[in-house]
Amino acid sequence: MKNTFPGYCKKSDSEIREIWENGIIIFDTNVLLNLYRYSDSTRTTILDLIGKFSKQIYLPHQAGLEYNRNRYEVIAEQEKAYKEFLEKISQIQSDLQSTNKPPFLSNRIDKELNAVFKDVRSEVQESIQKYCDYLRDDPIYNTISELFRGRITAPFTNEELSEIYKEGEDRYKLKIPPGFEDEKSKDGNSKFGDLVLWKQVIEKAKELKKAVILITDERKVDWWWKIRDGRNMGPRQELVEEMKRHAGVDFHMYSSERFLSYGQSFLKEQINQKALEEIQAMKKAEMDHIRKLRINEINRGNSEIEVIEEIRFLSDKLEEINKRKLSLANHLEISLSEPIHAREMEKYVKNIHRETELELERHDLQNRIESLQTLLNEMRNSDFDHLMNQKRLRNYFSNDDDVFKL
Repeated sequence: MKNTFPGYCKKSDSEIREIWENGIIIFDTNVLLNLYRYSDSTRTTILDLIGKFSKQIYLPHQAGLEYNRNRYEVIAEQEKAYKEFLEKISQIQSDLQSTNKPPFLSNRIDKELNAVFKDVRSEVQESIQKYCDYLRDDPIYNTISELFRGRITAPFTNEELSEIYKEGEDRYKLKIPPGFEDEKSKDGNSKFGDLVLWKQVIEKAKELKKAVILITDERKVDWWWKIRDGRNMGPRQELVEEMKRHAGVDFHMYSSERFLSYGQSFLKEQINQKALEEIQAMKKAEMDHIRKLRINEINRGNSEIEVIEEIRFLSDKLEEINKRKLSLANHLEISLSEPIHAREMEKYVKNIHRETELELERHDLQNRIESLQTLLNEMRNSDFDHLMNQKRLRNYFSNDDDVFKL
């Protein structure tokens, strides 16, 4: 069964470890671009981790091309975000300093607040200047360039690209991953970017005859296999089977935060929880933004019932994970109270790794529940112009929408 349907089989711990030990690690564009959105400490943590796998890492030519095309836009986007934050801080300070309406603050508190606002403004202005400087001299770009020196895959010829575009037209009609989701938002041949990248990943795997780990922050359904409760089961089945068919090797995927936790665990390093939480918080903020954009597509009617049922379903899953996490924590505490023999060390490390996995699942489920609860409140408090039919409603919850993807 496993050999016939490899894409539907969850990899065992030993299989995953084998890929980490002997496979290659390939990075998608979005992982590199997101480095500009992290704090300095989190960015350094990720770049240091990538560097520790220097003999295994590769960058598809398409990912490198898209990174170079978009990095200035991302830098400008971050500069704008800090400027907008500075404006909000100034407005808050102005409101608090109003002397003719509440709240009325004592001189002591007013002085302390002004000192805090001054420090915040100074730090934000430093960040703005930092991003302005990146447009001239970009240290992130320099580090990435050094990490992937001589490790960027060969580009396809124009003839090869034309063939891929033709194949892409047929694949997208049949919803064969990856990339068919881009047909909705991208024009011309740019919609085939993910497919070009995927073909380059396959070519590198064929060349080296090594299993592949792809690190990507894509959340679209044309990359990930997800079940209803939101748990991520790994890459799409079609991708695993295509890699096996053309290159004869295994294929696995991680998001940035899972690369961080699995990578540091594999190297027997302490997992950087602060960096992990920052990446998760950024993802949640992005999901909230997407949810707000999609809210206009939803209306009241029976949809409230659907949302309530979904909240209950996810809450049950969250309770189950909390119980499993508590049981595992108790087991680890007992293990630490006694000397750990060499033969038990592997089991102990595996339990540590599983505890991290459960924490990530718990965090993801909490994010989904919070999004749904906020959605429900907005639905109840909003006046919608029209009723959405049942088919559209079912699609909203069954298509693994970006709003609730992990």
